[in-house]
Amino acid sequence: MSKPESGIRRHIQPKGIAVPRQPYSPVVRVGNTIYVAGQVPIDEERNVVGPGDPVLQAEQCWKNIGLCLESAGASYDDIVKVVGFFADLDQVQYEAAVRRRLLPEGRYPVASVVQAARVGGTPGILMEIEVTAEIS
Repeated sequence: MSKPESGIRRHIQPKGIAVPRQPYSPVVRVGNTIYVAGQVPIDEERNVVGPGDPVLQAEQCWKNIGLCLESAGASYDDIVKVVGFFADLDQVQYEAAVRRRLLPEGRYPVASVVQAARVGGTPGILMEIEVTAEIS
């Protein structure tokens, strides 16, 4: 038996984000904190964007993150934590370049990087990025 959602917790399926096949929410907002599930470089139709291209994949991951944040009333400026999972740590530089361009200089969030086998669970995916944001 499931409990009804309280007024402080919202589970969100953003427009433009593929509906998960596994049992999880792409975005959960609890009060002023927004948790964005790991975003991989897939489009709404589940196509892998830029197979083997870390620049295109980083762009798509961050595009998806932007859609997720927007659905919860937040923006890139509100990100406080980033966790990146990479098939190869040599690809971190490409994601970091995209992040540096999108996030406010001097107010970068805390970040962690992990090398992960079979990142994203789909062939051709090189990275997965999750974020936590706080709005006031």
